[in-house]
Amino acid sequence: MPYDYRKDQPTNRMDTPVSLGSRASVVTPSNDDFPEYAKAIEVIAAGTLVFLPTQNDDADTITVTAEVGYTTNVNVRRVLPATTATVIAIFD
Repeated sequence: MPYDYRKDQPTNRMDTPVSLGSRASVVTPSNDDFPEYAKAIEVIAAGTLVFLPTQNDDADTITVTAEVGYTTNVNVRRVLPATTATVIAIFD
């Protein structure tokens, strides 16, 4: 499924790359996009992390071996089933 601008984070406030999110939830890896794109994801149990930044094509996933505390520096729309790490999604 392609990028959907309606799922992006609100732009009605001063947001910066280092501003904090206001909500978080544990992620169940899936082949589906989040209902709302995440500001970032953070690893809370180490493992392989396979994710899709918001504006990447579906086939253009990112795979990293992530330690606890690893946090993406891009918005994320999907964490794929190949992920073995436990992650939380951070939302505004």
